[in-house]
Amino acid sequence: MDVLNKLQEKNKVHTNHQRNASWSIVWIFCLLSPLLFSYSYEFYFSVIKSIKIEVLHPSIVLFSSLGFGLPLLAMGDSMLFRRVIKLFLLIIAEAWFIWFWVVTPLSWLAFLPLMPAFFLLQVQLPNIKPDK
Repeated sequence: MDVLNKLQEKNKVHTNHQRNASWSIVWIFCLLSPLLFSYSYEFYFSVIKSIKIEVLHPSIVLFSSLGFGLPLLAMGDSMLFRRVIKLFLLIIAEAWFIWFWVVTPLSWLAFLPLMPAFFLLQVQLPNIKPDK
């Protein structure tokens, strides 16, 4: 009976690892969505509409999306919200970033969602850190 309990625990751990791996794919897709949107935005206007638009180079968009998304993911990972709420907030922040970084030339405004995320993290920090 002890062997069955150990096997059941190993199965639970394995299931949790698989679930975390599938969520990691979702987080990475959300992190790279500005780059994908930049490609599709440029493709739509240059190939389909045949309009010459000025867009940022994809490497600049990649580094800026990593500079925006990685701190946001790190702060979001520490926050005390459910995963679905974190995903919803990340999608909102990424949509904000895409709109102000790729579509309109207000790049300074694109990084604004990092401030509320940092504020939320600071508010939740006493609950995150164990008291010594």
